[in-house]
Amino acid sequence: MNKLYKIIPIYLLYYSLTAQAANELYVKGQAATIAATTPTLYNNGSLIHVNGDITIEDGLFVNTGSNFLELSGNWANNQASGNNKYESDGYERFFGTTDQTISGVMNGTTANNNQFYNLYISKTSTTGEYVSLLNNVHINAAGTLQFSDSYGIIRTQASTTTTPDYTGNYTNELYIQNPSASAIVGHSAGAGATTKYIEGKLRRQANGTDTYFFPIGVGKAGLDGMEAISINMNALSMPSGSTTGLLAYIQPAAIGLYSSDLITNGDVLFYDIGGYDVATSNNNFSQCVSGPEGYDDVALIDQAITHEWIVTPNIAPTSVDYDITVVPGTILENQISYAVMGTPCNTLYPKAQYLARNGRIGGNTSFGPTYIFDVPNVLGLVQAPTLKTITGQDGFSRFRLFGATDDNTSLPVELLSFTLTPINNQYFLLNWETASEFNNAGFYVQRSTDRSNFENIAWIAGNGTTNQAQQYTYADRNVEQNITYYYRLQQIDINHAYKYSNILSGRLIGTAFEVTDVHPNPSTVNPQVDVYAPNNGLLQTSIIDVLGREVGHQNFELNRSINALTLNLSYLAKASYLLRFNYDNHLITKKFIKN
Repeated sequence: MNKLYKIIPIYLLYYSLTAQAANELYVKGQAATIAATTPTLYNNGSLIHVNGDITIEDGLFVNTGSNFLELSGNWANNQASGNNKYESDGYERFFGTTDQTISGVMNGTTANNNQFYNLYISKTSTTGEYVSLLNNVHINAAGTLQFSDSYGIIRTQASTTTTPDYTGNYTNELYIQNPSASAIVGHSAGAGATTKYIEGKLRRQANGTDTYFFPIGVGKAGLDGMEAISINMNALSMPSGSTTGLLAYIQPAAIGLYSSDLITNGDVLFYDIGGYDVATSNNNFSQCVSGPEGYDDVALIDQAITHEWIVTPNIAPTSVDYDITVVPGTILENQISYAVMGTPCNTLYPKAQYLARNGRIGGNTSFGPTYIFDVPNVLGLVQAPTLKTITGQDGFSRFRLFGATDDNTSLPVELLSFTLTPINNQYFLLNWETASEFNNAGFYVQRSTDRSNFENIAWIAGNGTTNQAQQYTYADRNVEQNITYYYRLQQIDINHAYKYSNILSGRLIGTAFEVTDVHPNPSTVNPQVDVYAPNNGLLQTSIIDVLGREVGHQNFELNRSINALTLNLSYLAKASYLLRFNYDNHLITKKFIKN
């Protein structure tokens, strides 16, 4: 042979040694065992192939250089202490058609002792594809984990749990101490994979700039198998002299009921999703026909998946900034339904799916709980649908997907119309229509004669929460001619919050010329004034200063009705003025203060 393999002293029991091709030692037979006071097995060739178990008892086993140690049976490193250890900067490969286990002391953290260096999982079929960890197992800080063939599952306990939650205890973990993003190679990447992943707990050493994929999951007979996550580290600051490893796994949600898992008032989400066709009777997210249009929409969370992802550091960072994406398979993700957006909104927000950290949707990037104008007196978070990713997170813990079904979503709830009509010059008829309503108790009809001081003249009950268009009407018969009346609606929700409609004005036709109060007054902007004329004609307006001088003049053509006029007074200095209105030799004077 071209190389010399030393076994000193010779205390290797129960197996035969056979010379093979150059640079190869093939050990075939019973378990390869080192069992003596200080024996040594030193591999500095290319390959040690054991078609069976490897058990290391009170000896020094060195696997050095770019050399392979491979076995088809179980691995047990039953070392005591001192120089009795497994030492490696080579390669370890598990292969064959029989399920294998790793036990003993393989959780080393220093030098190259009692840890795998480059761990290969080389399984060619589903038969015997499991390598089960009976204790914690570490991979060297300069090493890698490679799934080098078509199959292979590392399970961090002795057997797969078959109870409905399918996750088991997973009291052990695989720890990859290499902080490189490429320290895992060949794993499955697609959602819901059923091979080449870690069933159980995986810890990865992290730095501040890499993206770390965690191909974790549960038993492939339950849920999907692999239910992975990906963490993109934007920044990481650690206490002086320390580093951290992130432990990730999936488990049944600690708080099963979705409503109890969310923070208080965290089940209501506000965001400007888009607009809908007001001609339809449905304003759910599925009816979106345009992009964001300036009104906040609302989604009410009504479901959550059964499981959650756990991510915890072994040493807490002083500060951290990261993005996280969960990668569930279709079985887990589709345990619940999500409102699917109408096509125009689908590019930005395909569905009403939300990822929460510690029961807060959006994690620390969502705003609130708070009130918004478009849905008054309802507390909620301002947060767009996150889908499976939340960004800019500043702490670790648990992550869970939530959803809102279409019936619990609503695009803007606004008045479709609000009109005021004089009837036979005797009374006013008010009509209004809503596209939909959210917690609507009803409307106060309010009236004023000066546009400033309104009083309630009627109460019209609302329809609570509905996605159907609603029509309302009210007749105000307590009115007189030649008086300008102003009307508005005060919408009240079931929690007594309110908001106002726009203001309408009307006047029953009489015979007198009239000018309403100037508004706003005082003002820094051009004021408005409503002028009633019994016939078409010319209105002459003069602006008089405190010295009695005319400092401006404007003319308007009036129609036989109420005329809404805007006076151009931007050129005036800050002072008090008189506005003199002359119509058909009828004079009316109003006071105006320019600020």
